[in-house]
Amino acid sequence: MKKRLLSLALAFVLAFSLLPTAAWAAGVEEISTPEQFARMDADGKYILKQDITVSAPYAKDFSGTFDGAGHTITLNITADYAANNGLFKQLVGGATVKNLRLTGSVTQTKKKSGTAALAGKANSYASDILVENCSADVTVSGYSKVGGLLGDVTSSQNSVTVRSCANLGTVTGQNNGVGGIVGQSSGAGCAISACYNRGDITGYTYVGGIVGQCASAVKWSYSTGSTTATTPYTVVSKGDIYGGGNGASDENCYQLASTSDEGVTALIGSSKFAADTEKINDGYPILPWQKTSGGGEPEPVKPSLSIRSSAGDTIWTKAGGNNQTLTVLRVNYNNMDGEEPEVMWTYPQDSNAATFAEDAAQGTLTVAAKNGGVVEVTATATYDETEYSATKKITVIPDIVYVDIVNPTGGAVAQGRTVEAQVLTYGDVPYDEENFPALSYQWYWYDAVPYGSDKLASATGKSYAIPADYAHSYIQVEVSCGGIVVWSHSDTYKPVSSAAEADLKEDASWLFDRMLPYTSTRAEQKADTVLPLVSAAVPHGSAIKWTSSDNAIIDPDTGKLTLPETGEKPTVTLTAVLEKNGETLTRTYEITVWSKKDLADYDANLTQKLADDVNAKLGERDVLVPVCGPDTNVLTMVKNRLGREDIKVTMGAPERTNATANLGEDTVNIAADGAITYFYVDPNGEATANLQRFGMFSVPFTFARGGLTVERTFAVTVYWDRAKVESAMERDIVSDLPAVPSTATENFELPKVVDGKTWTDITWTSSDPAIYISTERQSSADKLLEPYVAVVRGSSVEKTVTLTAKLTFRYTNDVTGSEEPITLLRSYTVTVPASADGLKYQEALDAVFTADKLTDAATGAELDLGAVKNDIQFPTTRDLGAYMKEHYREGFDGKFTPLVITSNAPAVIAEPDVANAARVAVYRPAVGQGEETVTLTVKILDRPSGEGRNYASMPVLAEKRFTVTVQPLTEQEITNELALMAQAKAHYWDGIRGANDCAEDVTADLTPFVEVYEQDGALVWVRDVRKMKNSGIVPVAMNGWQELEAWRLFRSSNPAAVTHENLLVTQQFEGKAVTVTSALSSETLGRYGELYRKDPETYAAYAELAGLYYQPVSAELVVRGRNTANMVKKVFQIDGQGTELLVSKPVKEKVTVSFTLSGNGELWLGTRTLRDLDEGVTVFDVLRQLRKEGVLGFENKGGYVQSITCNGKTLAELDEGKNSGWLYTVNGELPDVYMSAYGLKNGDSVRVYFTKDYTKEPGADRWKPVTPVTKTETVTNADGSTTKTETKPDGTTVETTTKPDGSTTVAETKPDGSVSTVEKRADGTEIKTAQPVSGEITASVSVPKSVGSTRVDIPVSKPTGSMVAVIVHPDGTEEIVRGSVVTETGIALRAEGDVRLKIIDNAKRFNDMANHWAKDAVEFASSRELFNGVGNDAFGPDRSMTRGMVGTVLARLAGADTAGGETWYAKGTVWAVENGISDGTAPEQPVTREQLAAMLYRYAGSPAVSGELSFDDTTVISIWAYDAVRWCVDNGILNGVGGNRMAPQDLARRGQVAAMLMRFLQATV
Repeated sequence: MKKRLLSLALAFVLAFSLLPTAAWAAGVEEISTPEQFARMDADGKYILKQDITVSAPYAKDFSGTFDGAGHTITLNITADYAANNGLFKQLVGGATVKNLRLTGSVTQTKKKSGTAALAGKANSYASDILVENCSADVTVSGYSKVGGLLGDVTSSQNSVTVRSCANLGTVTGQNNGVGGIVGQSSGAGCAISACYNRGDITGYTYVGGIVGQCASAVKWSYSTGSTTATTPYTVVSKGDIYGGGNGASDENCYQLASTSDEGVTALIGSSKFAADTEKINDGYPILPWQKTSGGGEPEPVKPSLSIRSSAGDTIWTKAGGNNQTLTVLRVNYNNMDGEEPEVMWTYPQDSNAATFAEDAAQGTLTVAAKNGGVVEVTATATYDETEYSATKKITVIPDIVYVDIVNPTGGAVAQGRTVEAQVLTYGDVPYDEENFPALSYQWYWYDAVPYGSDKLASATGKSYAIPADYAHSYIQVEVSCGGIVVWSHSDTYKPVSSAAEADLKEDASWLFDRMLPYTSTRAEQKADTVLPLVSAAVPHGSAIKWTSSDNAIIDPDTGKLTLPETGEKPTVTLTAVLEKNGETLTRTYEITVWSKKDLADYDANLTQKLADDVNAKLGERDVLVPVCGPDTNVLTMVKNRLGREDIKVTMGAPERTNATANLGEDTVNIAADGAITYFYVDPNGEATANLQRFGMFSVPFTFARGGLTVERTFAVTVYWDRAKVESAMERDIVSDLPAVPSTATENFELPKVVDGKTWTDITWTSSDPAIYISTERQSSADKLLEPYVAVVRGSSVEKTVTLTAKLTFRYTNDVTGSEEPITLLRSYTVTVPASADGLKYQEALDAVFTADKLTDAATGAELDLGAVKNDIQFPTTRDLGAYMKEHYREGFDGKFTPLVITSNAPAVIAEPDVANAARVAVYRPAVGQGEETVTLTVKILDRPSGEGRNYASMPVLAEKRFTVTVQPLTEQEITNELALMAQAKAHYWDGIRGANDCAEDVTADLTPFVEVYEQDGALVWVRDVRKMKNSGIVPVAMNGWQELEAWRLFRSSNPAAVTHENLLVTQQFEGKAVTVTSALSSETLGRYGELYRKDPETYAAYAELAGLYYQPVSAELVVRGRNTANMVKKVFQIDGQGTELLVSKPVKEKVTVSFTLSGNGELWLGTRTLRDLDEGVTVFDVLRQLRKEGVLGFENKGGYVQSITCNGKTLAELDEGKNSGWLYTVNGELPDVYMSAYGLKNGDSVRVYFTKDYTKEPGADRWKPVTPVTKTETVTNADGSTTKTETKPDGTTVETTTKPDGSTTVAETKPDGSVSTVEKRADGTEIKTAQPVSGEITASVSVPKSVGSTRVDIPVSKPTGSMVAVIVHPDGTEEIVRGSVVTETGIALRAEGDVRLKIIDNAKRFNDMANHWAKDAVEFASSRELFNGVGNDAFGPDRSMTRGMVGTVLARLAGADTAGGETWYAKGTVWAVENGISDGTAPEQPVTREQLAAMLYRYAGSPAVSGELSFDDTTVISIWAYDAVRWCVDNGILNGVGGNRMAPQDLARRGQVAAMLMRFLQATV
């Protein structure tokens, strides 16, 4: 009866309190009948105008708005077919149902899910759903997912909000998920708040007063009805609020047993419920909309806003499970007559908890989790000129990665101890309880055996004091945030120790900390001490008993530690047994102890380590060279270079050590504090040139670390004060430089020194070849200071040239390290007018190279400069010469005035790679690409020497430019060319058929072609190269072809029937099927296909032209046989008519041959039989087959076999003489063709053998006629000489070479290999050489006195680097000619007078030269006894070499006696001084690369040099060495060191000196 009164009261309240105060909003349709209800649009807006009865669910998925306006719908629904039944079958995204009362019954008789009063299912996959201010007094009965208002709720995408709703009816389900408001919710977006249930709820399992199976939060709700689970199992999922489920939680929810429960007060105080003063709900809290204002009148309902959230009130920083990382907030417009005014959102602008994104069109606010925290959001809207607002708090739960149970004091988790939950977020960072949402805790007891776990009463704080009588094995904690469990108690548990066990563990921990200083890995004991071995622990008084593994080192009773005398860091184990209340705990400690010997060795090692650390930064050489400018203090310089804060550096008193000591401290000094005064004296002083122009100091340093020290004394060299020197150069040199002419038409001088001030040297460079800097006046040592000559060269145009003077201070030093050069630069601009020669060449170029004389190289037509499509043909140098001969009576010499063509776009028009060329190759842009404009420049250059190809550095006498436009390829011409290629391939037989009518009846020779093109619709086959059109399809060399191969453009599968290349036909007994093969390319477009084939990625645009390059093509034909019995009649189409022919049936025979191989008369390979070979197989094919089988190997050039290897033996042509090599016979006969051209027949016997002289082989006359008389051949050589070769019957050959000046050389070679040579020169010099097969080579040389010293060449058949000429004096004594060098043909040396010579191998062996780069040079120098080793059979190629050593070597080279003297180098040094090679100073100083160059240059007589060096470090070459380095580089004596560097001041190593000496002698002999 009370329930019925409540239903009537609710109906009354809803009917009046929810009536709108104004007319229904526009667009809202009224519902007054069940039929109207059933016909509603799924997305429309409706309002109920009166009570109605409904007998069937609304069948569509409803997404609109239904306002009950306080009216009642009576349900009479019974379903026995489909799932999801109620007033609505399913609510979907966007649906809103409000202000509605339901009565009656809903019954599902089948096992179908989803039964409820309002809707069987609610699914928010598209957008949010809202149900508010609704009540149900409906008897609901179903199978599963059964609810008072909603059955099955799915809210994984958006929210389903149910608020301010009530259920009064009974709800019964046969299976899972039965609840008073909602049967089952899945997804975190189901938000249920301010709801209550008064009905009884019954189900199988997952039964709840508000929600059956729950996956989200329930807030501020209560239930008074009973919940019954009918499952027979003991584990039941049911509850007063929810029946269970992952993600389920409740906050401020109550099961009320009476109206006096404390929950009643809490609910009423929340403002979400009101007191039931009218007793319409039996005194239990009612919802605000259920209140009346006294006297039974409904309290007026005011408009309001509320905020609904798609993910409820909680979001997570980390997704997973049902966790939502963002929520979408929307506004509910309550009692605003259907209007939805614009909403304004207010939220924290700089929140660390979340980010916000508004969607003005939808009126939504998206809140995305950032870090943990709570954010408050306010929505504001204006309705009926009144502003309304609503506020919502969103809890952002941080990423909690672990919850641990710890004892905050560091002790054990044990009885009588207080523990706490330690919550860690991402990165193991403790939970920020001040800024993150508040957490709630629930502690559980847990036993594994027997299994059990439950909440601990009143244990809801972060900390929990474990009782002293705690009787369980483990303890657990559960953590919740925002009403949601964020860490399950089942995921964290800790064993609980007894109090005694805990005491022992904590005492053991205390003892560990006490012993840690002695047991850590760094706490090795290095001194006698006493360890703190206590007998009782301080925290809890556990007794401690100690034992030691070595009582002699550690006494366990006293703790005394005594270091042993020796031993390798012994480890002693101490054992402590802790005891308390009968329980014990054992701990061991390992202590590492040093022996006294270890300590002594360690200190020594530390000292060495300190020295190593210092040496690693400062080097092992005790030498320091401060750099003027950066280095102002030598102590600071050492500290900076050391760069070690752990090493302390102190400096002792500096001591001056060189001859500048008498100049005073103001000249050069290092002060006591390390301050540096750099060297300076007036360079103009008379004594300056003779001074040691630097200061040398001995400076002691101490390096200290850890009580250890290392002492080092450095030799510090202080060089010039650069700033002062530069100032002096400005004052005394730059200001006195003579004027440079602004315009030059003739040569002029440029100074090398100014006013005799040789302390500054001047070098000049020119920016343009129009002015060349010549050193011709500085041709000898006494003229080194003569001025340079600026040579003005002709040009056809005026040139502006920049001359740069580089002034180099000459007094810099290289005593210890190289002092940086001190230089100044000054530039001058000179105008060079056009010259007469240049104008002459320009006139000729302009006259001959005109645009109308440029032609298309393919068609021969005049070139259209604006539409270039093929290669360009220019006039030739012959045309230029003809013009000049006509106009200037002189021709054009391309050797001395080469003509070159350059292109500013070489990828489009390629530059010729040689001078005097007349054709350039054009590469057109691809289809679809733009045209390319290219500038071609024709230049006439000046090359006085007639040699060299560095055209860019040569002066330009005349030039002319042509601008051409290269057209892109077109699709049409490619299509045409591809069609031509297809035609050529299709009619290949027609191109080679000759007089034959039918390919299957070939009787006449075939005719190869050189080109095919199309004319008037027909193919034209060209066979004469003189008639080529140069724009067709041509055969090209096939893959695999190489020189001496029998085929190139046309290859036959059976050369016996059809030969390669010329395609001559030989009829066999049987008819033969033959395949003739070629490869075709387009003359004009094939190059593009070739580019694509080579690099498809770079030239992808040319892909379609690949079909115009190297297209294989073949013709299958039958050569008629002589066997008329094997012929058949066939009809063929000939000239368009069917013609019957009698043709041979081709017979493809298999060939079996035998093969043997012999070398030098020895059988290398016995008879092998090769069967089933294809007809047409050649001797070369047999060799290849045997190589494939691994029987032998060979090297070849085309079809000519050069060497063969078999069974580990190898023989190559010329190994046994000039006529030796490999031959072959077939059936005993020596053929006259290469192996690749000889086709084998069945049964042939092949013998391949090596002969020492092919001319003596039987049948060799087929290769080269042999006559019984002397044969004479005469040829003219390139240098104008003639060589007559006489071959005598006995095999002796005599070669007589006569030069234009009358000189002759006669070389006679005997059959045994011995050679005698007589050379007679025009000047009377005669050289006779005898070279026996074995033994010494001897020679006699006679040079007339008038000739003096001259070069002679002694021929040697196989010269080696250690061979040297030896003079045999009349008295029998011998003298090595150290200046003799090895050439490609023998030994060269200089000789005068009458000399007898012999050639010996004087090799010296050194054990450190096997793989060294200078091996050949050392072999050369040591065999000439210019060098000796350094002892122990070693040469020491990487050791430095002193100036005295070099002087001695050159003295030996000159034949001077260097033995004796005060020092081993004394006599050599005296000789070097006397001969102007060296000044004799510092003979023990290591020689540098530029010093060595200078000494060699002077030894050579200081010859004239020209040109400039192009190394990046040219400026650091000393002035006195510049010409020497330049001469050495020009003559190949001195090379760079890599990176385009000369490194002139680097030390010259012994290996380098040997190499330079070898190159020097080779260049000067």
